[in-house]
Amino acid sequence: MSSTVWSSKITIRSRILLFILALIIAIFLVILTVFNILVREYIKNDVNEQLREVIKTDFIEQDNTRQPMKIELTPSGQQVGFIPDLRRLPGGPLGTADAIIISENYELLFPDANMLFMQRHEEITTLVEQMKTGQTDLQNTEITKLTTPDREYYLVSVELPDIAIGNIAYLVYYIDMTAITSFAGRINSVLLIVMGIAGILAAVVATFLSGIIARPIKELTRFAARIGKGDFSNNMVNYREVELAELAESMNKAANQLDTYDREQKTFFQNVSHELRTPLQAIRCSAEGIEHGILDNKQSSRVIISETDRLSEMVEDLLYLSRIDNLLEDTEFVEHDLRELLSNSAERQRNLAAGREVTIVFEFDNQPVNFCCDEKHISRAFSNLISNAIRYAKSKITLSCRRNNGQIIVLVSDDGSGIAQEDLPHVFDRFYKGKDGKHGIGLSIVKTVIGQHGGKIEIKSGARGTTFMITL
Repeated sequence: MSSTVWSSKITIRSRILLFILALIIAIFLVILTVFNILVREYIKNDVNEQLREVIKTDFIEQDNTRQPMKIELTPSGQQVGFIPDLRRLPGGPLGTADAIIISENYELLFPDANMLFMQRHEEITTLVEQMKTGQTDLQNTEITKLTTPDREYYLVSVELPDIAIGNIAYLVYYIDMTAITSFAGRINSVLLIVMGIAGILAAVVATFLSGIIARPIKELTRFAARIGKGDFSNNMVNYREVELAELAESMNKAANQLDTYDREQKTFFQNVSHELRTPLQAIRCSAEGIEHGILDNKQSSRVIISETDRLSEMVEDLLYLSRIDNLLEDTEFVEHDLRELLSNSAERQRNLAAGREVTIVFEFDNQPVNFCCDEKHISRAFSNLISNAIRYAKSKITLSCRRNNGQIIVLVSDDGSGIAQEDLPHVFDRFYKGKDGKHGIGLSIVKTVIGQHGGKIEIKSGARGTTFMITL
C-alpha cells in the first residue's frame, strides 16, 4: 500500500483516544452549560422576587400607623417625603437589597459622602456613573442587569411620588451579585480543571485499552501475512475476547482450506504431468518407429490416432475440470425432464456400447421427472456415468429415473464384476484410477456437478455389478 494511503489512516489507539476525549469534553460542556443556566435562572428568579418585594415597602410601621420617613437631602435642610425606611428592606439568600436616590440627570442625591465609608461611597458613585454611561432607563420598572468594571448588579427604579425639591427623583433598589457570580466562576474553573484531569486519565486509559485491543489484531495481521506467504500453520493463540476468538478460528479454517487446496493443486499438476506424459510418449515412440522403419506404419498410425484421441479427451476433461469450481457463475438453470436428458446421453454412447456388445435398458417413470438444472452440465455428468458403466459392464447397463417421496432418484447400473473394496472410498477423487480406469477425472466431474445442483451421489458395488445412485 502506498505511503499516501497509509497517511490517511488512523490508528486504533488514536481513534479510541479521540473518541474518549470528545465524549469527556462533550459531557463537561453540557455540565458547564447546565450549571451556568441554572445559576443564572436562580439568580434571576431570586433577585426578581426580592426586588419586587422591596418595591412594596414604601412606609415604615410605627404604632400601627403608616408614617412617612423624612431624610434631609440638601444643605438648606430640604427633605424628601414618603421615602421607605432602608432599615426594613427584606433580605434573601443572595443578600440584602440596598437603595439609592438619584435625579433624572443621574446625580446621586442619597446617600452622600458623609453617610458612608469612603470605599462604600466610591462603589455607589461608580454604579451611578455606569448607569449614566449606559443611559439606564429609570422609568422602566423591569429588573435590569448592570455591570461595572469590577462588580455586577441587578436593579430596579421607582419614581418618587412626593418630593420636596424641584426636580424628578428616582429611588433605585439594587443587589450586588458580584460574590455569587465570582463563586460561579470559581466553580467553572474547578470544572475545567477536573475536565483536564479527566482528559489526562482518559489518555492513559485509552492507551492501555488500545494496547489490549491492538496487540491481538497485530498478531492476526502477522498470521494473515504468513498465510499470504504460503505458511498455512494454524494460529494457536487462545484469545479471551469472543470476537477475536471467532476471527482467529475463521482464519484457521481458511488456512486449513488453503492448505488443502494447495496440496490438491500440487497433486493435480503432478497427476496431469504424468497423465499427459504417457500418451505423448506412446505417440513419440510410434512416430520414431515409423521414421526408422522399425514398426508397421499402419499399426503405428492406429496407435498415434488412438493416443491422440485419448489425449484430446483428457485435455477436454482438464479444461472442464478447471472451470467446474466456478460452475455457478455461468450456469443457466431451466426446468428439464431428466428422463429425456438421460436417454439423450445414452444415445450419444450407443456406438460405444455396440462396440462392446453392451445393451442399454431404460426404466423410467411414465410421468415427466422435471428438475431445474443446467442442461449442459447435468448431461455431461450423465454421459460420464454411462461411459464408465459401459466400460465395466459385461452385457447390460440399466438406466433408471423416477420420483420417490418427493425426491428424484437416478440409477446407473452395470452387470460387471464390481469395484474393489479398497477402491470404493476413492472413486470420486481426482486422478484416482481403479482397475481399467482411464485418467481418473470423469467421476470427480460427476460428483462436483451433482453437488452443485444440490444433490448427492452414492455407490453400491458387489460381485453382480455396480450401481451409481443420484439423489436430487
